[in-house]
Amino acid sequence: MKKSILLILILLTAVLVGVSGCLGGDDNTNGTDNGTNETVSEPVPTEPAENNTQSNATIITEFNGSVVTVNPLPAGFTHLATRSVIANTQGLGISDALIGYRNMLTYNDSNVYFSVYKCNGSKTADEYIQEMISSHASKYGGDSQVSTVSINGHGATLLEATVQDTPQEGRYILVWSNWSGDVYDDSYLVIANGQVNYSVLKELAEASDL
Repeated sequence: MKKSILLILILLTAVLVGVSGCLGGDDNTNGTDNGTNETVSEPVPTEPAENNTQSNATIITEFNGSVVTVNPLPAGFTHLATRSVIANTQGLGISDALIGYRNMLTYNDSNVYFSVYKCNGSKTADEYIQEMISSHASKYGGDSQVSTVSINGHGATLLEATVQDTPQEGRYILVWSNWSGDVYDDSYLVIANGQVNYSVLKELAEASDL
């Protein structure tokens, strides 16, 4: 009887040792094997999914007056001033008091504005673009035209008012979103508008590199 119990204990010990070897064997998934295997790791995302597209645009890493400085300016543009502005006072269809900077320029004696607003509240820049689209449609009805264009390799929204008289904010408004490169940081709303044709706004927008 004692020999049987001893034999059973020996067999159990052998089984446990074998199982332990299977569970705790060499695992080189995240390490190296005598220096011959490279460490394997998952790629770390560098930008939000919604911005995960190829683009030549420069991301906004610092938010100050220099963010709206276009240098060099395309031919025909003259810089007048750079000022801080509040979005909901500019007649662009934004309801919130976003803090921004605006570059005031002229092109052949016509006013042109290039602005960047920081969206650090409850809405993202893309949500403010939708708000601008809705406001534009409500304001101009059937004379509101909305299209998507390409600026520096990324998409932008073009709002056009096909009314007879040019609106105060301009017949064309070009708007798109930008960000800081940090997945946890705020997004930015970039707007070009004024009393000029779309081709002039596009030239300024592309020169900004944003």
